[in-house]
Amino acid sequence: MANRNRRANAPDVDNTIDLVQVDGLVVAKIIKHCHEEGSSAVDVAQGVLLGLVADTRLEVTNCFPFPKNLDENFDEEDYQMEMMRHLRKVNVDHLHVGWYQSTQQGAFLSTQFLESQFTYQTSIEESVVLIYDPLKTKRGFLHLKAYRLTPQAVALYKDNDFGADAIKTHHLSFESLYQEIRLVIHNSHLVNALLCELSEMVPSYEGSQYLDLGTASVLEKHLRSLTDNVDELLQDTNKFNIYQRQVVKQQQEKQKYVQKRNLENTARVARGESALPDEDVTKVFKPIPVPPRLEPMVLSAQIAAHCQQVSLFCSQALGKLFLSEALQQPQSSQQQTVLKGSSKAA
Repeated sequence: MANRNRRANAPDVDNTIDLVQVDGLVVAKIIKHCHEEGSSAVDVAQGVLLGLVADTRLEVTNCFPFPKNLDENFDEEDYQMEMMRHLRKVNVDHLHVGWYQSTQQGAFLSTQFLESQFTYQTSIEESVVLIYDPLKTKRGFLHLKAYRLTPQAVALYKDNDFGADAIKTHHLSFESLYQEIRLVIHNSHLVNALLCELSEMVPSYEGSQYLDLGTASVLEKHLRSLTDNVDELLQDTNKFNIYQRQVVKQQQEKQKYVQKRNLENTARVARGESALPDEDVTKVFKPIPVPPRLEPMVLSAQIAAHCQQVSLFCSQALGKLFLSEALQQPQSSQQQTVLKGSSKAA
């Protein structure tokens, strides 16, 4: 996705979008595509978002998927341009406003994801990315989120320096790496009327699976992903600690070398000999390369996202438990009344 739809970089990238309005047809297309191609843990479904910008509102009115099985001669950019050309011929919104992607258990953050969104935001200032989770939707919770990179993250990517000093200069942390944009689903009045009619045709037993109280499997997957991310973050932290120890050791060796050089020059001057010429210390001690800090920051953001999702899921599970308790109380009181009546009759 990082090489798709590259254009001339915009001079300034500012976050001017505070609302994403998605048509119901677009949501249906995204759900259909992600359930067909992105329901497994390996496959990821991706596509293009089309629409227009109205003030600070981004309206997504159409979309189309990226083909999954590609041959060697397939050109993705030509495919996008041809699709948008055909849509323009039939009077459909054809302006490129972002992309969408499927995810599993909310694990969508990666360096490739950030690079792709950076490419879109620098070429299309108002572009967003929609993240859809098929597994959560199957459990009755429509998971469709809109995200954008913050201006600090865009500036960091423009400088192409991911060291600790650069991140500190841009006042960037894992909490300000990206931001969620408020998303609303818009339907026409005819579609709303159709949905009301369809809701009356749905059998009464449909939807009962959404009250499933079994939460162990979902929490286990979240905690397993959380554990993997913590392990990776620990490994990166150990690498950075090793780098810091190497820098401290090199500074000590530099000081010893300079002191030895000064003592040697003092002794030569005392003997009436000429002092040794000054030597560049950086040529003797080569600088140690700084490990990039982008990957640990992405892992920290993913860990925070997993914690937020676990907290949200637990609150929803508690709501289900209280609801089931309220449903069980009338049934138990009715059974007690029946037992009392049968005992009196006996």
